[in-house]
Amino acid sequence: MITGAETAHLTPKTPTIYLEGKLPLVIEKTAAELGLRDGQVVQGTLESKLDTLRLNLQGPQNGTYIDLPKDLPGGLRMASGDTALFRVQVLANGNILLRPLQAAPAPAASAPPAAAPLPGRTEQLGFRPPDMQGLAQLLRPGVLDSMLQGLSASAPELGALQQWLKLRPSMAQLTPDKLQQAMRRSGFMTENLLTQGLGAGLVDLKSVLRQLMRNGTATDKDSLLSDSLDDIESRQLLANESLNGQEWVFSMMLPFADAEPVALRLVRGRRQPGQDKPPLVIHLHTRNRDLGELWLQTRISDETEVDMVMWAEREDVVNKAQAMATNLEQELDSAGLHMTRLQIIHGQGPKTPTPYAPPDMGSLLDVQT
Repeated sequence: MITGAETAHLTPKTPTIYLEGKLPLVIEKTAAELGLRDGQVVQGTLESKLDTLRLNLQGPQNGTYIDLPKDLPGGLRMASGDTALFRVQVLANGNILLRPLQAAPAPAASAPPAAAPLPGRTEQLGFRPPDMQGLAQLLRPGVLDSMLQGLSASAPELGALQQWLKLRPSMAQLTPDKLQQAMRRSGFMTENLLTQGLGAGLVDLKSVLRQLMRNGTATDKDSLLSDSLDDIESRQLLANESLNGQEWVFSMMLPFADAEPVALRLVRGRRQPGQDKPPLVIHLHTRNRDLGELWLQTRISDETEVDMVMWAEREDVVNKAQAMATNLEQELDSAGLHMTRLQIIHGQGPKTPTPYAPPDMGSLLDVQT
């Protein structure tokens, strides 16, 4: 959920007008030059430079700029001093398109500022941070179980929630088959499965949470349920956008009956003509009650070459992992995989695989839906 209640009383200098659906701007600079990624939302201030407009980027790209095309698409009227939001689309050759989300034309001096329309669902989801904290909290052991105890015996969502909870594996029982089943029941891909005729009768987390919200049987947990649904749908949105970019991305939370959930992120670049198939990179992160906070990054190349880096905050966990390294290598060999490197680091790992910076104060409305 996008929040900004503490700034809701502030009036922006210029109103915002949403222009989603307008033609994109073709930019000559590449994503690598600007430090941009596919699907990212960027905000900038327009500045007049000779016979063109320059978009000075804010946030993580502060200090960089984009000279906009001289001929702007019809209906996209912008002037120096305006602020604008764009969603980045990275093309196969590395060049980028900027798809307008909003622009801020300067109002007439005698006219009162117009009220800004509410951002749509897509814009709200696009601003969510990448860590899925709401979903991580919901999937902690005991949280959904406590909701189950609060349901009446006649509640229509009781059976679905009971079934989903029973299907959660324990961490020690996780196998490739159980991992595949957990991904199918996560709610991240249910709609796609249904379009293929494969999701009939599937009990998935997203549907269960919607039932709980719709029937109002867990009102004291509504905020957490809503945040969790937003986390799921924002990851769906990112995965859909990445299909048109230079890489494929899939993110979800793996639930366990006896352990903290594990954040899973799969990334694979698009294969370019004449090049080998890009490696699959797997990011894992969890806060385990027995082992502390852990990060694991695994790169699989040529289908069998495995490169692993592990971070652990506790020194005793690092020592245990180093002692078990030989066993891990033997298990991989038995599965037809070859360990090319295993690095175990005592310390914190990467906080978020996806760079993120919250929007500037006062730039968004407080929206409750």
